[in-house]
Amino acid sequence: MKCRTVTIIPRISFQITIKGDVEMEYRIEVLDFEVEIVGVKQKVLTKDAFNIIPKLWEDANENGLLQKLIDMSWENPQCKMEGILGVCGKQAAIIDEEFDYFMGCRYTNDFSNDMEKIVIPQSTWAVFPNIIDAWKRLYTEWLPTSGYELADLPCIENQLAPDRVPNSELWVPVKPK
Repeated sequence: MKCRTVTIIPRISFQITIKGDVEMEYRIEVLDFEVEIVGVKQKVLTKDAFNIIPKLWEDANENGLLQKLIDMSWENPQCKMEGILGVCGKQAAIIDEEFDYFMGCRYTNDFSNDMEKIVIPQSTWAVFPNIIDAWKRLYTEWLPTSGYELADLPCIENQLAPDRVPNSELWVPVKPK
């Protein structure tokens, strides 16, 4: 009697696991007041945003705009969202080919004609330390598991003083799911 070897091939299946290997630190801030931001606006191509926006900050430092915004921010210091701000477009889900990047600060006094003002209504925000890391993980890791969805307001990059830890924050407008 001959023994016969039988080979079984299991059915092919696919598994996708999305896992954040590092916790995402954040806090929820409820701003029960309007936020007035004064500054300048520039167009940014969405696909090039990670290259263009740092260059805008570098240019603002070289041409004196950054110092002007810092001086303005100290005229009436704010407790929340107190840094130099980069407002990204008109809504948190940036899906257009280009968007307006508004560089400014919270300010309620008169301002020069080369600047404009935007007003952010009362809103709830998820605030993440370190802008670059937060952008990389926001949509794929945090948002799907957070219990929140994006509100119809722009994300705001908050550049804090260089000696602060963290020295930047990403403010993401949210509402409960």
